[in-house]
Amino acid sequence: MNDAEKVKALLEVIRDEILPLAESEAARGNAPCGSAILRADTLTSVMVGADNRLTNPLFHGDIDAINRFYKLPVHPPAEELIFLATHDPCPMCAAAIALAGFKELWVLMSDDEVEPDPTLKASRAMYRDIFGVEGIRHENSFFTRHSIRKFVATSPDREELQALLDHVDHRYAALK
Repeated sequence: MNDAEKVKALLEVIRDEILPLAESEAARGNAPCGSAILRADTLTSVMVGADNRLTNPLFHGDIDAINRFYKLPVHPPAEELIFLATHDPCPMCAAAIALAGFKELWVLMSDDEVEPDPTLKASRAMYRDIFGVEGIRHENSFFTRHSIRKFVATSPDREELQALLDHVDHRYAALK
């Protein structure tokens, strides 16, 4: 599978699995964030999660997916999987992704794109005010962070991928 096929599969997981769950939680008043844990070899999801901060402020979408994943009676090793997040992880979620052992992180929306959203803008402030940094280092000793948008913008298959990305963006815009 080439990189364009991989990104297409990631966008389809967002569209078909994460977004319906995130839309449901957003309708209840939670942030429209979600995550999926996928098998790296087949790009099929093992677990999907969504934000549920109304129940507990720690239940971000990434934490929800990790909690559900580790509740499975049997699960593949994290280093053989891909962690897919709709939004750049906050400091807590980034640490959880690292501590859980995921080596590959793909993100749909960066902090720059969600900064105006009051339910999500605290992430950048936490990085800055608590840790003195502007966000996740894309290359670090725990995982590598990849941007779906940056890939689409430079892909030879840009037209097809952009159409799928536009569809996902349209659904997210309806949640705000």
